[in-house]
Amino acid sequence: MVSTAQIKPAPILQPFVSCYALRIFNTGKFNLQQPMLAVNEFYMTFFLKDRFCTCTNAAGVFQEIRSNTLVNLLTHYNGCVRWNGDYALFCVQFKANGIAAIFGFQQRALINVILPLDNILGNENEFLTEQFSSCAGISEMTLNMSMYLTSRLQQQKQKAHTATIALISDIITAKKGMICLDTLAYHANISPRNFERRFLDEVGITPKLYAGITRFYNALESKMLHPHKKWTDIAYENGYFDQGHFIKSAKEFSSKTPEELFNDTTPLLEKFINAEGN
Repeated sequence: MVSTAQIKPAPILQPFVSCYALRIFNTGKFNLQQPMLAVNEFYMTFFLKDRFCTCTNAAGVFQEIRSNTLVNLLTHYNGCVRWNGDYALFCVQFKANGIAAIFGFQQRALINVILPLDNILGNENEFLTEQFSSCAGISEMTLNMSMYLTSRLQQQKQKAHTATIALISDIITAKKGMICLDTLAYHANISPRNFERRFLDEVGITPKLYAGITRFYNALESKMLHPHKKWTDIAYENGYFDQGHFIKSAKEFSSKTPEELFNDTTPLLEKFINAEGN
């Protein structure tokens, strides 16, 4: 069981950061396996206790030992993470164009890439890790991280449509990916062609693909929350034409059918703990 406490970021960061999370778990004598499926947000993770996990690639072959990382937008199955030890992970969950807005990176080059945080933060990676390790709890970690990210955000010269694309990504998330792209362009007050171009520039993938990943991710989350619910019902509730359409989507984004995914790799259960927000 993973115990997770979450806090929202400072208001200035909320268009680009979903939340901060502190995840604590101990695997005991066993390995825990977590598949790296398609995901619609970026995750920056700091290891505060045991400082590494191991990863295999999509073929199941050992790939690397991983510590502090930035997991970028994933559009397909990227292998598995294996956890063995006593972990405290402080995570920053970025929204669709959050990395571009705060750090100024071209997100298209980061799609399906998992980077050591040294590559992103330089010497500040070790400094922040030590700072978080000495904090009394998630509230103090949140304050420190918000100050750091706000400073980085204020150093960037924002494009005119950055805030608009951030808002549109929020709409896609709120609608669980079930929304017409022409409707999104209307909300953005941009022609459909220019909207897709600007979304691709900011997020790194097309709005159609982003919406598809969001819908798939929400379907999986529904199954985790309601394990006895039938896949057919989950497919219809998440806007799939039929179960076959959903299975095709699952194979695209996880390389497995829904049944294979849950039979082969039981999702990690999370217990969410109330934490005081900013």
